[in-house]
Amino acid sequence: KKQDGAVAMEMQPLKSAEGGDSGDGPGPRPRGGPKKEKSVLQAKLTQLAVQIGKAGLAMSAVTVIILVLYFVIDTFVVQGRPWVAECAPVYVQYWVKFFIIGVTVLVVAVPEGLPLAVTISLAYSVK
Repeated sequence: KKQDGAVAMEMQPLKSAEGGDSGDGPGPRPRGGPKKEKSVLQAKLTQLAVQIGKAGLAMSAVTVIILVLYFVIDTFVVQGRPWVAECAPVYVQYWVKFFIIGVTVLVVAVPEGLPLAVTISLAYSVK
């Protein structure tokens, strides 16, 4: 169609990835889109990744707790230093370093665990 010398175009709905129309087909379409079912391997991988994530979180928390307790016991019990208000920023710096170490343990645990999860699940699925 031409209007004032310009070409007007009609917009057509795009086809979805599955090949169906984007809602013009017969029957109602679910709002969230088509739901894909997980294969047995994907379900095992997901479960193993969650377990590895929880174990990494537990280990990082244990690491932070042990480092803080070691610092407090060594500084105030073994060396017998009193709590000095002027040294509080130094103590906080140590505790922040311990927290950063714990976060590092968590970040390293998860990416290292995912390839392990893939390897283990593939080994189980082959059997």
